[in-house]
Amino acid sequence: MLDRLLRPRNGHAWTVVIAEPQRLRFARGQVSSDGRPRLQACGEAEVRGDAKSLARAAQQMHVATSPHCATLLGSGDYRFMLVEAPSVPREELRAAMKWRLKEIIDFPVEEATYDVLELPAADAARVGRPSVYAVVARNGVLKDCVARLDQAGVRVSVIDVPETAQRNLTALYEEENRGVGLLYIDDEGALVTVTFRGELYGVRRFDVGMRHILDTQGDEREEVFSRILLELQRTLDSFERQFSFIVLSKVMVGPEPEDTGLVAYLRGSLGLRVEPVDLGAVIDTDAGVMLDAPTQWRLFHAIGGAMRSEASTG
Repeated sequence: MLDRLLRPRNGHAWTVVIAEPQRLRFARGQVSSDGRPRLQACGEAEVRGDAKSLARAAQQMHVATSPHCATLLGSGDYRFMLVEAPSVPREELRAAMKWRLKEIIDFPVEEATYDVLELPAADAARVGRPSVYAVVARNGVLKDCVARLDQAGVRVSVIDVPETAQRNLTALYEEENRGVGLLYIDDEGALVTVTFRGELYGVRRFDVGMRHILDTQGDEREEVFSRILLELQRTLDSFERQFSFIVLSKVMVGPEPEDTGLVAYLRGSLGLRVEPVDLGAVIDTDAGVMLDAPTQWRLFHAIGGAMRSEASTG
């Protein structure tokens, strides 16, 4: 199923459902023919770990009957890597990646499912040896992920990852012929993505979670901000060296459960324009959909996963 990870069909609404141990989250959205994204519904519910509780929540949120469903893997369930592309014709690239991955992953490739996200050929040529992003997960992880949602009556046809979901949202903030970075921090850690012309070029994770920010005050919080700044600078410096032909216009800071002061800190320290993400300004919403900052923070990647377009498919 991961072979359709980065290749969803366009033209209809997608419902992204994320089943966590104690919570079920979802977002349903569609990108119109003119490229304008619309969020039709979103929400979350507390659940117990049993199938009955999951199924009840799925029914209440009207996701069990959605015809086009996707889910997202957790950050520890897969590997997302920039690797040198094999020297084969494009139509043979995915098959040839099996042998390249055999040298990289620490478990038998026969027990893995993978997909490939290519950089545009013209741009890949500018950075020397062509590179691709490879996404790989153990078959057992995928089976468990699908089985959990099957128990809730949700039939998943696409498995996605946070990097590509975040790419869909990062690209909404692009300016013509300029790249844009986006930093999003959840309870588990931070994810930085950089897009250019709708394509994903830069990806980096680092281990600073929102809990590290919210559990501190004063000088301690500033120390956390300093670490975030350092990691972000390292990310952008590395990106500039690798993709020197892309000029970044700004860095967006993803929604937070509350205003922590991070945006103001980075504005005074990063040396690049810094703006806060407000999805309500770039995504249309159906009546009754509330997109306050805490909701955007909790459902950020679910919403991003639902914002699929031809420009963002692999």
